[in-house]
Amino acid sequence: MPKILLVDDDVQLGLKLQEWFLSKSIDLEIVKSGEDALQSLEYFSFDIILLDWNLPGISGLDVCKAYRARQGQSFIIFLTGQGDIENKEKAFLAGGDDYIVKPFDVREIYARIGSVMRRSLAIVGKQLTVQDVTLDPESRQVSVGEQKVQLTPKEAAMLEYLMRRPDQPFTAERLLTAVWPSETETSIDSVRSWMRLLRQKLASIGKTDFIKTVVGTGYVVESES
Repeated sequence: MPKILLVDDDVQLGLKLQEWFLSKSIDLEIVKSGEDALQSLEYFSFDIILLDWNLPGISGLDVCKAYRARQGQSFIIFLTGQGDIENKEKAFLAGGDDYIVKPFDVREIYARIGSVMRRSLAIVGKQLTVQDVTLDPESRQVSVGEQKVQLTPKEAAMLEYLMRRPDQPFTAERLLTAVWPSETETSIDSVRSWMRLLRQKLASIGKTDFIKTVVGTGYVVESES
């Protein structure tokens, strides 16, 4: 599932979006200022940034510019009450990926997230297949042929993160910042414990070595067995 950061000082909007995304098993974290956004982005990984244009202090546009200047790669969707073409041009020139004019329906946000992630072949809510292993992120079910096993939300999130990035090893620290909410008290040891449980479930359907450990580098799912 994607991990999303909402940067907006509208408390009611934040609560509405958080509740709706929770129903879709998607982690949505909220910060209310540009300064807090840049701090969160320095230490934690997100797939999508929903960025309000008019923020107290540092503007959303300046947050986008600063984030892209330090090579930030997350998708950025601007949220704004200004729909004129000049602001849209500024947003895209600063490094934004999409632009939504307020007020909007929550379903539009969800559709736009799917749209920007499809550009990198990371399709929200669609099945992923690597080797002969298929993961359905929505149902959290993993299958190999006729064999199936049900995963917990965290197990599914870790496996999805690795399957969307085959042949790229990730440390336990990186998985912690990518999958768990930034305010969590989860430790690196907890990540390793979750990984052991995930591997046990994969072993139950005959995929003991699907997630490999590269000594000194981390965990990896290889595109070919």
